[in-house]
Amino acid sequence: METIAALLAAGASWMAPGALQAQTSPAPARTPAPAAPQAAGPAWQLVCGPAPAASSTPAPAPAANQPCSLVQNLLAGEQKQRLLTVILQRTPQAGHVMTIALPHGVLFPRGVTIQVDEAAEKPVAVQTSDQNGAYTGTPVDAAMLAAMRGGKTLKIGFTAGNGQRIVVPVTLRDFPTGLTALDKSPLPPAPAPAQPAAPALTPR
Repeated sequence: METIAALLAAGASWMAPGALQAQTSPAPARTPAPAAPQAAGPAWQLVCGPAPAASSTPAPAPAANQPCSLVQNLLAGEQKQRLLTVILQRTPQAGHVMTIALPHGVLFPRGVTIQVDEAAEKPVAVQTSDQNGAYTGTPVDAAMLAAMRGGKTLKIGFTAGNGQRIVVPVTLRDFPTGLTALDKSPLPPAPAPAQPAAPALTPR
């Protein structure tokens, strides 16, 4: 969580009125909301070591021998504040893992859906929140990675506190190149196994 928090520290989490086209749920047809502006450079950026600010400048070159994340920030408003962040990481235990950082005001019981183009939606639970927003995460298997490699849009759906259904389109432009770079980056170290507790001393 510390790494993800660092990736988000530069941007404020918020739901800007009118930034996305809200949808009432249920709806007979689900039209994606207009795409939010993105930072200049590749849509998906490889971030290694200290995270760059969410700005109009491209991410720095990957640092050698440091675990990396593949990140896309969606920005909104004239000041380009962070609206939503998608983070793909590799772990020694679970392979590829996706974390989605959502704005404040998400209705937790309704959860989140992720969908590549017109494929079936995958429901994901909202797991936690902090001062930067709400978070959900899910393992990404080989089939999902292949769909994202060949797809055009990753659609992220969630329900706002007022009951409105929001669908955010995330471009998959540059994703194949970014994924190749991520898979060539070092894996983070596996967590050390828990040490057994020392036996309690019995008084003599």
